[in-house]
Amino acid sequence: MHKNVKTTLGIFLFFFFGFIALWDISASRADYIKTLDDAIPLFSYFKPELFALVFVPLLVATGWRVWSGDSHWSSAWFYAGVPLGLIASSISLIGVLQLADSLDQTRYLVGESLLAIFYGGSASLFGYLNQCKMNIKRERKIHSNIAKLFVFILSTLPLMVGMHNYTGLFAFYDFSTVFIFVAIASAFLLINRDESKSICLLICEAMVMISLASVLIALVSYNFYQGYPTLTGPSIAIGILGPLYGSFTIFVCIIFFPETDLRETNFGRINWHLLEISGLWILMCFAPRSMLEMF
Repeated sequence: MHKNVKTTLGIFLFFFFGFIALWDISASRADYIKTLDDAIPLFSYFKPELFALVFVPLLVATGWRVWSGDSHWSSAWFYAGVPLGLIASSISLIGVLQLADSLDQTRYLVGESLLAIFYGGSASLFGYLNQCKMNIKRERKIHSNIAKLFVFILSTLPLMVGMHNYTGLFAFYDFSTVFIFVAIASAFLLINRDESKSICLLICEAMVMISLASVLIALVSYNFYQGYPTLTGPSIAIGILGPLYGSFTIFVCIIFFPETDLRETNFGRINWHLLEISGLWILMCFAPRSMLEMF
């Protein structure tokens, strides 16, 4: 079978059966929900605001890298999908901490926030499957700092708007998390003696460690102050904001570093670690009830 035919067929089957699966999961519960006395919202796998938070910056970053002659579009999707999913999910989770006023509402909003990770993971998967393994020689265009600044603003503006709409920009600034960020970033960039590593690789490894350190520090405080929501709230926020800061920095690296540096960084491993760290914290703080608890 011709390669283009196989690719087209694979894309069609991916979206067709994926859509059918998600529709069936949602529709199969609709009839039962209508029979209940309590008003329970029907869960949908499409959340427009979270979808936009992932794919608008992704498309801007992809357009820049392809137009500048630096990358195939699939590489940008593979590298940036998971970090953007974690950023969007973290924005939504901070909104949960600030705005949720009941247990049921918190449960619904946490479930919705995880959709962003699903969107980002799907984008990374789609990029990985279409990744061009050949080193295609392109003329790399040199751009001014003003052009790069414009692309940075254009790609991050949707994230800033999302932060503002969910709970306000100031909710995403925390002194403790910033100090953790600066401490570990300084250690990686100034103390590290392995000169064989590129700056891009060092930054991305530092961001993974910042995410892990934030979660571990938050975990100690969270366990110590259990039972006091006023004290545990800031701890939960640190565990969310650390991976948010780290994922955002990685996304900026993906936009501007050359393809050779990005390939050396091994984003399959970086994204895997980011998912592990964020998943640990989400399940620690927002775990659903078990079957025994429900029945």
